[in-house]
This record gives sequence, structure tokens and C-alpha cells, in this order.
Amino acid sequence: MFSLYSWITGGRFTKTLAVMSLGLALISCADTDGPPKDIIGTAATGAATQGTVFVVDATGVAISKTINADGSFRLDVRHMTAPFMLKSVASNGVDPDLFSYVAAIEGASATVNITPLTNLAMFVANGNADPGVLYDSWASAFGNITATTIKQAQAVVNANLHTQCTAFSLDPFTYDFIGTRFYAGGSGTGIDGMLDALTIDLVAGTVDVIGVGTLLFNYAISTVGYDIGGDSAATSGAYLLKMRLSVDGGSSSSDLTLSINLPASLVATDVDSQVLQDTFRSFYGSVGSVVINSVTVNPDAVTPSTIIAVVDATITTPEAVDKNYVATYTYTLNP
Repeated sequence: MFSLYSWITGGRFTKTLAVMSLGLALISCADTDGPPKDIIGTAATGAATQGTVFVVDATGVAISKTINADGSFRLDVRHMTAPFMLKSVASNGVDPDLFSYVAAIEGASATVNITPLTNLAMFVANGNADPGVLYDSWASAFGNITATTIKQAQAVVNANLHTQCTAFSLDPFTYDFIGTRFYAGGSGTGIDGMLDALTIDLVAGTVDVIGVGTLLFNYAISTVGYDIGGDSAATSGAYLLKMRLSVDGGSSSSDLTLSINLPASLVATDVDSQVLQDTFRSFYGSVGSVVINSVTVNPDAVTPSTIIAVVDATITTPEAVDKNYVATYTYTLNP
């Protein structure tokens, strides 16, 4: 017959307690290991980089990891000290080493890409000098590079490649090619397409950009109006404008094209823009009385020069019936 006393004195209870104690000890160790601090991103030259990604911290400690087949990587830096410099080394022995930077990790992770554009920004930030030398001496040299220095270098790159950014629906005034996540080998649009179209060669302190014709890279180019990582404004050019309407929760079956060559001056860029209300009222003002409830304007998460604007309004019909109209306007820069 089962006896609780014999089960305890027979050692089974003691063994169970030992196992539980070990589990608690393991959990305790994990808790003291600190919260996750990861650097995630994509290493690519257009095609995904096949090889190894390295990161070195402010104390000179370095770790490495094999880059995934799609170019993505994740590095656990919870025991390391910011700021960090990164390097990708291609396994083909042909592609040059590329470099990038992250000042700090806020929260659980930070996105940091490694591409020819990030490498060019590091070159500019390093006084137009080899970023490889900077990487090798990072523990003593990191103080010369700040987040502000990097953003200014990115602005110089974007200003020089303004036309190319625009052609691939990237807002050159705000696009952050270091910190904006992307996927290599996609549809050939956005930053992935732009990287496919460019070859950036740093030789003897000069920049040769192949694929865009002859480009004289101007290190002293004006960056007035450039706010890397800031709010997107409408890039100059002609826009395609489409609208989709929902009435009382229903939705139109397709987008209505309103304009194929809308000038940038008529693109809604903020919630106070009269453009949106005027556009909405021009379509629906004849239906009855119009009350604008709210307006939102945001750049698209993938292609910042595509701007999404939404007008929420109540329209009282001539029959004195209130209906809720939600009109979504999509402004897309024509390539």
C-alpha cells in the first residue's frame, strides 16, 4: 500500500526537491544574464552577402557569426559596450569588406545594415579614409565617431545620390539606409533595387559610383533640409495619386486613380494640410454636409516616398442620414 511516509523517507521526495532546486538555480542564472541586447540587420551588396559578420565594441571585444543565406544576421551583444562598429567579410574572397555602425541599443535590439552605402558613410565619417583602419583601432578611435557624425555622413551620401534615391522611391531627405530594415534579393524595388543598380568603389580616397553614369562625388555638398531618420516630406517630382473609400465599414473593390502626374506641391505631408480636406470635399461636398473627424498622414513603412493619408469624415446626406466615410489616399512618386 502506498505510504506518503515511505515515499518521503525513501528518498523520492528528496530527489524531487533536488531536481526542483536545480531548475530554480538555472532560472536564476538566466535571469542574472541580463536582458537581450541584439544587433539585427541585413548584409548585402544587392545580392545577400554570404560570409561572416563581425562586431567590435568600445573596449575592443569582438565577436562574429555566420550570415544567414538571405543576408540577415543577429548578434547578441548584451555583455558588450557601445558604441559598436560592424564588418562583413564575404566568403567568396572577392567582395571587399564592408563596415557599419551603431551608437547604442535602446530596448531589446537595434537594426544595423551593412551595405556599400553604409560602408561609404563610414568612409565619409572617418574623414574620407579607410573604415577598415578605423575598425582595427576602434577601442581607441571610437570617440571620433558619434551618432551625429554618422547621420551627417549619411546625409552627404543621400544628397549625392538624390536622383538615384528618388528613382527607387526612397526619400533622400530622410531615408536611413543604416537603420531601416530591408530584405535582400526581393522585387528589385526600394533600397534592394538601388543596391542592385550601384557599384561603389573606394579607391585612394576617392569614390567611384558605377551604374549611374559619371558621378563626381561631392564631399562638401549641401545637406540643408536633410534629416536622416526624420519625418518624411514629399520629394519633388510627379506623383501617382490613388484613393480607396470605405463607407460605414464597407470598402470599394478597387483603387480610384485621381492623378498620374500630381505635383509635389499638392501632396499631403502633414495632418494640417488643407490639400486633403480640399480633395475630399471636392468629391463629396455635393453629397451633403461634411464634417472632418480626423486626418492622418504617414510615410509608408517600406518606401518612405510613398505617403499614405487617411481622412475620416461624417457626411449627412440630403435625406438627413449620417454616414461614416474613410478615404485612404496613396501618393506614390513616379520613377
